[in-house]
Amino acid sequence: MTTFFQCIDNAVAGKVLKKKDGERLKADYRRFREAHANNAAGSADQLARQDLLDDLAAQAAHKRRQAKLSIASAQRLDADARSFRTHGRSDIGAAFVDTLEHHGTGAQFSSVVGRSKSILGMAHARMEDLLYHFRRGAVRGDLGRHNAADLRNVLRESFGVDTGDVRARELANVWMSTAEWLRQRFNAAGGAIGKLDNWGMPQHHDPRALRKAGMTAWRDYIKPLLDVAKMRHPLTGKPIAEKELDDVLAGVWTNVATEGWAKREPSRQSFGQGALANQRAEHRFLVFRDPEAWLKYQEDFGGGGDIFSSMMGHVSMMAKDIAAMEVLGPNPGGTVEWMKQVLTKEAQEIAAGLKQGTLGKADAGSALDAAAGYSRKLDALWGSIRGELETPVNSRWANILATGRSLITSSVLGAAAISSISDAGTSALARRFAGIAAKGTALDIVKAFAPSSRRLAVQSGLILDNAAHTFHAQARYVGTLAGPQWASYIADRVLTVSGLTPWTQSAKHAFGLAFQVELANHVGAPLKDMEPALQKTMRRWGFTDAQWDKMRQAPLHEDQMLRPVEIANQVDEKLAEKYLEMIQTETGYAVPDSSHQSKIVLLDQNRPGTLIGELIRSGAQFKSFGVSMVFLHGMRIHNMIAGGEIASGAAYAGSLLVTTTLLGAAAMQLKQPLAGRDLRPMDTPAFWGAALLQGGGIGIYGDFLFSNVNRYGGGFKSALSGPLVERANDFWNLTAGNAIQLASGEKTHFGRELVKFARGNIPGGNIWYLRLAWERTVLDQLQYLADPEANKAFKRQQQLWKREYGQDFWWKPGEALPGQ
Repeated sequence: MTTFFQCIDNAVAGKVLKKKDGERLKADYRRFREAHANNAAGSADQLARQDLLDDLAAQAAHKRRQAKLSIASAQRLDADARSFRTHGRSDIGAAFVDTLEHHGTGAQFSSVVGRSKSILGMAHARMEDLLYHFRRGAVRGDLGRHNAADLRNVLRESFGVDTGDVRARELANVWMSTAEWLRQRFNAAGGAIGKLDNWGMPQHHDPRALRKAGMTAWRDYIKPLLDVAKMRHPLTGKPIAEKELDDVLAGVWTNVATEGWAKREPSRQSFGQGALANQRAEHRFLVFRDPEAWLKYQEDFGGGGDIFSSMMGHVSMMAKDIAAMEVLGPNPGGTVEWMKQVLTKEAQEIAAGLKQGTLGKADAGSALDAAAGYSRKLDALWGSIRGELETPVNSRWANILATGRSLITSSVLGAAAISSISDAGTSALARRFAGIAAKGTALDIVKAFAPSSRRLAVQSGLILDNAAHTFHAQARYVGTLAGPQWASYIADRVLTVSGLTPWTQSAKHAFGLAFQVELANHVGAPLKDMEPALQKTMRRWGFTDAQWDKMRQAPLHEDQMLRPVEIANQVDEKLAEKYLEMIQTETGYAVPDSSHQSKIVLLDQNRPGTLIGELIRSGAQFKSFGVSMVFLHGMRIHNMIAGGEIASGAAYAGSLLVTTTLLGAAAMQLKQPLAGRDLRPMDTPAFWGAALLQGGGIGIYGDFLFSNVNRYGGGFKSALSGPLVERANDFWNLTAGNAIQLASGEKTHFGRELVKFARGNIPGGNIWYLRLAWERTVLDQLQYLADPEANKAFKRQQQLWKREYGQDFWWKPGEALPGQ
């Protein structure tokens, strides 16, 4: 040992080896030497040196493989960027942005987001039997999953415990085969996750819990729970000796507790969690001795023992990581930095007059600004994709304010399902544009509610949204439902029982299924003989004649569909995922939802837990859908017109405007009787202006066209600043405001204001089929008790609606029953 350590010290002194690397080699040698302590001294030294050599050789081979993959990805990305054209111009900045996320408007290569969705869809297809068996309850959601009791046996079977439960074994095999498929994809992209039989489930480590416990206490806690005999070095595959376990666990604790920073040295380069290829291995490195040990650890140090969420969270994260590595290389964060440097170099050369025409319209005078703008967008977009945009700076304040937004969602969006009927219009328009038969669009959406249709959709590679967002819930019109689980759960339940979430899922599935049916109808002809609109869609996504010829060799599903699943199993997996990426992305036009690019339009890089971040989130609440509509369809129209298709662009814009306005009008009128009012007169510009905005997802602003109050009684400034600020102002007026009025001898209306505050802030009180009866039979009667002038207030309310909107009430405010 002494001679070996002297060699290391000499190498460090000669600057052949860095000091930290020398210390690491010594520590590794000591660890290996300790594992062979029972052997004779000479033999132990020799075995330790061989173990160290094997370890170093495996690390070197892994790094060489990663380096080759990194070089290959950089070459591919550079070639894609330089061949990319937008409106006839070369624009490598736009190409790099599209590499992270694009919407099928020009780029013919995969994006990180698109690839992630296609991998996730294929994973869900593999797991459909499990997803259906443990589907959400209709009312209680995650807390009332079907067959929830079976999860324990699935967990045990995954650990190799024979429970005698045949069904649980089948479902465990579904889970393990999917996890193995993801492991192989991850490793092929540059990772190093070792294979383990009866691995069980992935572990989630809460850094805060580990820091609170401390290294020694955590290590003493977890050691008895582990099956050390099954633990292996990720690269060499050699077993972990019992004697080296303490050092190994110390390394795991340090890495998790510091979130990877202990292994890094501060530098001038920006970086995040390090190369993705070097992550995820800890989910298999620590092997628990049995399912009960795994469950105990998850409950105490993993943030909870939800077995289903652990499975689905792992699938979602792996899909995201695999996509990032396959598109950007083993170190995607480093590749994003490389992109920014390429942009800077291009801009500097353009500014110096050495080249031109590689940054779109940018010339010598604007190239540096263009490059800086693209670099900022890359940072924001990558941060959003990786989830950093939702990582709080101050967790305490972020959780408090996120709770407020979730509760507001649960008390305001109970009628959003009616507004979403506009999806039938955008779906029909998206179908026509893509070359899919648009007849019967609304009926297809209704049919997709059937459990059999939903199962077929998931089996066909279409994502099941409620299984994809188990850690960070997503909500239409809202975006991320962050904060404490109980608050986001309430919001999720309101959006579900009101019908918005099921309608959205059905509309997405209906479009995806229709796409696969349409392609099946054309398998008998080559690509060049397809109908023009469908052929154009295929070529816009980069499908060649030869690729289509391969795709149509796949057998059709019995429902006459050309599915990605059959293409993947019998023809070409990558071609199938490209096909699925096209379907998933085009679905975004049919059922507009929040995207990363639309999110950063609202939030930029402002994270929760900061003053500006929270103010922006309050102002942006309920505006994400409108931004997505403008971003997606506006971008499509712009590209058509800029590309010389002026007539087509104008026709598309006209169809969108007319369709969404008419359906917006229908939604507005449907809401009137549900609120106790007669239909709104339709012969005024105000009505049609409001209908236009309603169809675009920002209907509340239609109230201001010819009125100074909105439907909730607030003004334009309140609506613009967001409901959280508005609610805070209402609460202040209710409490401190009334106290000040009382102290000043002024007349207060505390009772009336208290009931009014309750109307807008009770979760579920706004659900469209319950709201009217709830307000008339409960809240209005409470107002009579709390407000001596309740009758006058109700009459003023009727006069307001008559004056501002020309409407009478069929069930008047204050009446316990209609027509009293």
